[in-house]
Amino acid sequence: MAFFSSLKKDNILYVTLTRPEAHNALNAEIIKGLTEIFSGIKKDKAILAVVLTGDGPSFCAGGDLNWMRESLKFNLAQNIKDTQKLSNMYEAIFQCPVPVLAFLQGNVMGGGVGLAAVCDIVAAAPETKFCLSEVRLGLVPSVISPYLLRKVPESAARPLMLTAEIFKSEHAKKIGLIHYIGDKESSQIFIVNKLNLILNNGPEATRITKDLIQKIKTSSWPAQRKLTVKTIAQRRVSKEGQEGMNAFFEKREPRWRKH
Repeated sequence: MAFFSSLKKDNILYVTLTRPEAHNALNAEIIKGLTEIFSGIKKDKAILAVVLTGDGPSFCAGGDLNWMRESLKFNLAQNIKDTQKLSNMYEAIFQCPVPVLAFLQGNVMGGGVGLAAVCDIVAAAPETKFCLSEVRLGLVPSVISPYLLRKVPESAARPLMLTAEIFKSEHAKKIGLIHYIGDKESSQIFIVNKLNLILNNGPEATRITKDLIQKIKTSSWPAQRKLTVKTIAQRRVSKEGQEGMNAFFEKREPRWRKH
C-alpha cells in the first residue's frame, strides 16, 4: 500500500502524504518513498519546483507508533542503520535542486517539524500545532536538528527543543520556520503566486542559486568569495544567462518564460 503520491503537472511535482487515518506519521515506507522521489529530481531537468502536502487533518504528526515500537527491539547497530534512512530522507529533500514548497495543517510534531525545516517556502493553517516532542519520550530531536538549526535562530530553537513546548503558526512564522499563515484556500493562492514567480526565472539559475545557498553555509570566507565570483562569471557566459540579459536589454521575454 502506498502512503504517498506524486504527480507531475506543468513542470511542478506535487508530492502528497496519504495516510490521513494516521495523521501522515512517518514509517519505513514513507521514508523510503520520499527519499527516492526527491533523490530522483536531480536527474529530471523538467521539474522546476516541488509542492509537498499531507492529506487529512494533519500534515505529519511525527513518527508512526508501530515504526517506533519496532525500534525498541533493535540493537545499537540496527538503530543506527534505521535512523540513517531517516537522515537520508531529510537530506534528499534538503538537497533537492529545485525549490520545495509546503502547506502544513493540524499536528506537525517531531519529524513533521523536520519536514518543515527542509522546505524552502512554507505556508501553514492558523491553528497548526508544532512540537519538538522527542524529549517527552526520553529521546532527542537529533536527526532533524542540523536542518532546524540552519533554518531558525539557535536562541529560538533551544527552548522548543529542550521543553517540548507546543507552539502554533504565529510563533513558527516569527522564528522563520514558516513564511505564511492562512487557511487552505489562501495558502494555495500564496503557493501558486510563489510558483508563478519561480517559473518566471531561469531554470538553471534557480537550481544554481539553491546550490549556492547550500554551499555558502558550509564554506570558509575565502571559499565563499572564490565560489561566488566563479558562479556569477559562469552564469554571465552561459546560454541561459546570455538569453536573460539580452531579453532584458531588448525589452522582450526570455525564451524560457511561458507566455
